[in-house]
Amino acid sequence: MNQYRRGTALVLCGLFFLLAGCTGSEPVGQDTNAEIRYANAFGNYRSLVYIPASVSSDTPAPLVVLLHGANTTAEQQRAASLFDPVAAREGFIMMYPDNETSGAIGPHLVQAWHFYDPVEMVRGVGDAQAIAELTRKAMATWNVDPERVYIVGMSAGGWETSIMGATYPDLYAAIGIAEGGAYGIGLLGVGQPLGPDLTPPAVLALAAHAAMGSYARVVPLIDFQGEQDPAATPASGANAIRQWLMTNNLVVSGNGASPFPLSPAQTTDVTPADGGYPYHVDTYLDGDGCRILEQVRIEQMQHFWPGGSSDPKLRKFTDPKAPSGAEMSWAFLKRFRKSDTAPPCTESRS
Repeated sequence: MNQYRRGTALVLCGLFFLLAGCTGSEPVGQDTNAEIRYANAFGNYRSLVYIPASVSSDTPAPLVVLLHGANTTAEQQRAASLFDPVAAREGFIMMYPDNETSGAIGPHLVQAWHFYDPVEMVRGVGDAQAIAELTRKAMATWNVDPERVYIVGMSAGGWETSIMGATYPDLYAAIGIAEGGAYGIGLLGVGQPLGPDLTPPAVLALAAHAAMGSYARVVPLIDFQGEQDPAATPASGANAIRQWLMTNNLVVSGNGASPFPLSPAQTTDVTPADGGYPYHVDTYLDGDGCRILEQVRIEQMQHFWPGGSSDPKLRKFTDPKAPSGAEMSWAFLKRFRKSDTAPPCTESRS
């Protein structure tokens, strides 16, 4: 008898979900994959969006935007980064913007974001506008917590992320850069160490602060730097760290040197037991001992997304011997809410 009742219950449940599907409702307990689009004079843009089953439509979810590097598509960056499994476990939405290779103004050569174009280093123009509008469209389409929207970028996407942090600090609570560099340095950021000498971080910090305008606020950053990277060299990562610390200081005090110290409060050295690359985490703290910035310096890694997929088809994009950029990014980003990054404690107070 009990077996019969269980069978009947399963049939009724199946009918219920079938009818729900007929009315256009989302099936319960399923991942959702979608694509959204945007166009402006600089090109046509699209974005893959992944909403894991762990995200409830009744509860606002965080959103992480991941920008691909040059010669890379959104699909490749998504597969290489392994951010989706982290999103599924932790209950946040992932978005992977992409650019088309042609536009009325400025084609996207080698599929790279226009991080090098001074015209597009301001709010409301070009790639920055498109990425922001795609982010807003995702926020309007799904139940996104506006206090917990983050952006991370790899290589060209990393430099573009610096632009997004400076031009849309009202949209992104915190940012992440992997093998990229500072705001406004353009092509001088490729093939460091000449960049910091030609365009000092203090100058870039002033430019980033000016780009923030009336939206200026403290923007926390996590930076991943391969110590053998020939393109975004360690000097590029150091340049980004100093620029963002000084920019955040300008936001708080008008003085680039304080209140946030320009040197790390602590450095943690890690030698993985599984034979992965050793790495070092420099942690920068505010006056209350709350994180403001982290840099992960990875021995032996060249110009790759750290960690990620070991699929041989993706070996051009990721180095699985490095620590997971997805895991470490989320561990850092989730500490911050947009309204809470002001001193005395930059981390979330709720």
